[in-house]
This record gives sequence, C-alpha cells and structure tokens, in this order.
Amino acid sequence: MTKQWWRIGLISFLILFLELLVIRLVSTEIRIFSYLANLVLLATFVGSGLGMLTRKKLPLSITAVSLTLLTLALVTQTIVRLPTLEFRLFSGITELLAPLSEAYIWFQVDTVSRLGIIIGTVLTVLIFGLIMAVFMPLGQFLGLILNQARQPLLAYSVNIAASLAGMWAFYLWSSLGLSPFLGLVAAQILLITLLTDRVVRLYGVAALLTSLVLLAPRSAHQPWEKPVIFWSPYQKLTLSTIQDKNPHRAQGWYLEVNNVGYMGLLDLSPYAVTQAKPAIEAWLKDKKRLADLPFINQYDLPYKFKPQARDVLIIGGGAGNDAAAAVRANIPSVDLVEIDPQIVAIGRKYHVESPYDKPNVRVYVNDGRAFLETTKKTYDIVVMGLADSHALSSSLTNVQLDNYLYTLEALRQVKTVLKPDGILFLSFEVTRPWIGARLQQTITQAFGYPPTIFEVRSDGAFGWGGIIFVNGKDTQTVAKILQPQPALTNFVNRHAKDYAPAAINSLTDNWPYIYLDQPRLPLLHLVVAGIIIAALWWLKTRLVTGGINGSFFFLGAGFMVYEFQNISKSSLIFGNTWMTNLFIITGVLSLILTANLAVAKKWIGLKWAIGLLLASLGAQLLVPTAWFNTLSGLTKAVAAIGWLNLPHFFSGIVFAHLFAGYKNKALALGSNLLGSAIGGFLEILSFLWGMQSLVYVTILLYALGTRRYLIKR
Repeated sequence: MTKQWWRIGLISFLILFLELLVIRLVSTEIRIFSYLANLVLLATFVGSGLGMLTRKKLPLSITAVSLTLLTLALVTQTIVRLPTLEFRLFSGITELLAPLSEAYIWFQVDTVSRLGIIIGTVLTVLIFGLIMAVFMPLGQFLGLILNQARQPLLAYSVNIAASLAGMWAFYLWSSLGLSPFLGLVAAQILLITLLTDRVVRLYGVAALLTSLVLLAPRSAHQPWEKPVIFWSPYQKLTLSTIQDKNPHRAQGWYLEVNNVGYMGLLDLSPYAVTQAKPAIEAWLKDKKRLADLPFINQYDLPYKFKPQARDVLIIGGGAGNDAAAAVRANIPSVDLVEIDPQIVAIGRKYHVESPYDKPNVRVYVNDGRAFLETTKKTYDIVVMGLADSHALSSSLTNVQLDNYLYTLEALRQVKTVLKPDGILFLSFEVTRPWIGARLQQTITQAFGYPPTIFEVRSDGAFGWGGIIFVNGKDTQTVAKILQPQPALTNFVNRHAKDYAPAAINSLTDNWPYIYLDQPRLPLLHLVVAGIIIAALWWLKTRLVTGGINGSFFFLGAGFMVYEFQNISKSSLIFGNTWMTNLFIITGVLSLILTANLAVAKKWIGLKWAIGLLLASLGAQLLVPTAWFNTLSGLTKAVAAIGWLNLPHFFSGIVFAHLFAGYKNKALALGSNLLGSAIGGFLEILSFLWGMQSLVYVTILLYALGTRRYLIKR
C-alpha cells in the first residue's frame, strides 16, 4: 500500500510540474499561445483526460518521446520559404495567424495570407496534439492507480497534495531564475524513475539524451559576446547590446520579452546626450523639427511640465529609464513600482546611470494597481509607462500585466493619489485609432474632463516615444502649466492628437481588454477552438469506448470557469502578481483537501453541499470586489480569500461525494478534466459579456452537473 501512495504522489507531482513547464515554454516560444485563452493548459487537461478514458495501452515512453519532439519544435529556427510566404517553423505561427484576430497582437504582419492562416492553424493543432501526447500516458497511468486504490478519497487526497507540491516546485524553480528547458530535463529524469519495463526505460533514456543534445547550444554567454537569457517568474528576458550605429540614436542595452522588443536600458546621461547632440540636431533639422529638441525626450518630459515636483510615482518602471530621468531632474522623492523582480535586477546591474542605487529612489516590486490601492502618499506626478506585456504572463492563470492598469477604476485611483495640482503623465503606443479612443474616453470619464494628448517621437534618440496623455486632478491644472511655457505649449499643439469619439466601450474591471476592438468573440479564438473541438470529438470516437460522465464533466467545466474569474478578482484585491496566483491556487487545492475530509467525516451531505454551492455562487454577485479593499491586513486576506473561494469548498464536497461512490475512478476524473478543458474555452465569453458574466455561466454549469442529484429522492 505504501508503494501505491508513493506512485500516486510521484505521478501527480510530475503531471502538474510538467504541465506548468509546458505552459511556460510553449507560450513563450510560440507567442500565439499566449493570446489564445489558456490553450496550452487545455491541451494538458484534454491529454490527461483522454488518457484516463481510453482503454488502449499507452506506455510512458510516448511521453518521453513526445517531450523530446516538443523540445525540438520549440528550439528549431528553420525558415520555410514558399512562393508567396516566408516564416519560421512553429515560432512563426503568431505572424501567420495574427491577421485573423480582431484583437491587436504586437509585431503582427499587415497582410492577410490565406495560405499562411491555413498553415498556421495546422501547426497550432499539431502543437496542441503534441502536448496531448505528452500527457495522455501520464493520465492513463494515474487513472489505473486510482482505480486500484481501496481508499479512493485518500488516494484522491494524495493526488491533490502531490499536485500542490508540484506547483510549488515549479514556482520555486521559476523564482530561482532557472530555465524551464532545464526543467523539462528534470521532468524526463523523474519520468524515468516511473518506468519499470527495461525496453521502455531505454526509450526514456534515449529521449532524455536527445533533449540534452537539442538544448546544448542554449548555454549561457557573457553579455558582450552574445545575448543573455534570464527567466523571471513571468517571462523570458533576453538582454543584448544595442547595435545601432546611427550616431543620433541612444546606446545601451536592448531587452526583449518572450522574444519580442520590449525596452531599452538607454544611456541618456548628460554626457551621452551632449555627445550625440550634433547628430540629433541634424536629424531634427532635416525633419524641420529643430524647435522640438527640448521636448522629445519622453522620459524627461514630465519634469518640463512640473519642474518643481517633489514627489513622483512611476508605475511600470521597467529597467530604470523613467527613474533615471527623475534623478536627472533632482526629484527629492521617487517611488517606482515594477512587477517583475528580474527586470529590476537587470536594471540594477546593467543600467548605465544606476538609477535604482540612488537614495531618493525607492523601488517596490509589486503590481501597480495593488500599490495604488494601498499607498497613503500623494504625488505631484504619476508617470505611467507603457505596460505592454499584454500576453498571458504567468502559468496556470489568465494574468495579463497591463489589463487592470488602464481601467476606469484604476485611473480614478490615480486621481485620488494626486496632489491638488498634481498631474497624470501616461505614455502609450497607440497602434490602432480605437485603442487611442478607448484610452481617451476612459481617462475622460475617470477625471471628469478630457486629457491633453500629443505625440512624442525621436527616431530612437531618446527611446521609442509614443502617445502622451496628460491630465490634472483639477480641470485647470494642465492649462496653468502650459500658459507660462510658450515653447512647451507650441510643442504640444504641433503634435496634438484627438481620437474622435466613437461608439467604443470604456475599460472597466469587468471588461479590461484594451487590445480588443469591441466586445466580441474573437474570430481567431473561435476558429482554433472549433477545429480543436472537432478533432477531439473525432479522437473520442476512436479512443474512448465508453461514454463520458456528464456530472463530472460539468463539474470540471464549472470549476475552470469560476477559477478564471476568481483569479482575476483576486488580482484586484492582492495584486496581479505570480505570488498572488500561487497562494490563491494553493488555497483552492487546500480547500479541496478539506472538502475530502468533510466527506470522510460526513460533516455535510451531498444535497446540502449542492445547495450551498449554488447559493455561494449567487452570493458572489452581491458583494463587489472593491469592498474588500476597504479592509486591511489579516482581516482583508481572510475575508477575501474565504469569500471568493467558498464555492470551491462546496464544489469540492460535491465532487468528493460523487467520486467516492463512483466505481470507475479513471472515468470520473477523465470526464472532469475534459470538462475543465471545455470550461477553459468558455472563458472567452468574458470578451463578450465581461468577467461578471462568468459567474452566471458557472452557476449554469454546476446546475447541469448536479441536477440529477437535486431531484433524486
């Protein structure tokens, strides 16, 4: 019996640890998977679920070989050249499918290629299938052991506890900055310990050695030789020197996030600018913009508006350009908020002006929204840099770093922390007119009057520039600033922007999708989901001889839909950080363990649990998330975590009751996982109706899953 618990624990640990690694890697190396709501997570669920349901023998060597093939797909840089199309195999899927999406995707191509869309869709389904192949044997292995367990609730509890350990192991791995590719190697080594057949083990060892060969070129290099790769808890960061030889452009370091451009660590010190000034002046003169020279440094510009500022807050400080500007302006007190600890570490080590080492700069590694909710300080200027990591940024979540920084509620909070004559200085790369219109409308609603909008560009002399939105706490603040400064006023007027009011919705905490043109179900999501669901139905008819249990299926779907909006709400209370998600998911799994105990001790019957589940879900609609931010400390933590996760406790009791009494444990858990995958697809309904609508969807799914037990006498 001890060996059985050990095997359940090891396979459960491996499944979740590997699941998170695969999510991180695929979403990083093939960016389109970051935009498609949890598609990699759903592939792991579908694979595990189908593995539990199929009766065909699936040796674990399939997992080992599939992991190696997946590694090959992620590291390959093969360029495919067709008569009308050129793209990188697998990593180029994003560019192939981007034109199909109504949502803006960074670095997308502007031309639509039908052949490219077809190829991109095929490659996406291929990656999805490869991930499924990794997890199907693992799911089957776990299902067989659970079926053999004489104490099903205890076996299920071991499964949950080991999964919890696997999640913590992954986050520990991430917090140490270790490469997920090395994590795949560790997972393959762990997998080999589960292989008992000698021939199958040889396959596992061969797959491991092949993976090591594939990853060998990924060894670290010194930054002056080749780019250096860092792995933060959120993303892949690639640092390299700026190679631009144009004398008027700023030099320093170039930082990519998930293989696309993100920011520069620019040398804008007085000495560097003086050296480049003749070239900058020549460029401006050629453009007939010489009068713009004093104002085209976007980082220094806030202090042209308020040169006497004493207290400045920088949200989204990155690697230090904004802080360096504040230091150059001799601001006495600078509070800087940056969510990614690795970006802060890079800034400390590599930024030439070392702004994070200055005594007047205090760095807070936190979510900007959470800082705004908790700070008691007021500021002369709130600088909001472009938080442009808008793809999914953390495994097992739908966290998007910038979603909640630009909502109506967030901007109202910015206004609250401004001094009476304080200003908001917000820069953004407006890539579509409707993005500018949405920001303009949301800022206008938050402050009560429209912002001053203008464009700043320097062709790289002082960074990438962008569209600037300036607004004051008082309606006359900006006008009073500009009145005595005719040169600044003329600059603003020359480059003024006004995004004509359109039938566009504002950003809110309920609908925070800044890069989606309007509430809709994006075509890209629908096409990919439709093709994958059709393929899965075809696979089910060939791999699954029995049916799927409807109750467990709908319970899984309801759980996943509720967890999506639950994490989103929790981020508004505790911050949109990886630590928040770690503790929230830990709390959920702990509640499931507690629910198992409640069923074992017969504390709550099935019908009572169903009633309390539906009631607790309905009650979620009555308490606004913002109310929890009126609390503080331990009271806030206990109240928010307890309230938001209460439905998980009762759903855990319902599941445990049904699982304990169901003969085929593999069928039960497999159906539940497939339901979770469908629940993951249903999350896109929030694009259409908002986050709150998912509570209604959850109630419907749980009602469908429990209806037979409510009416049963």
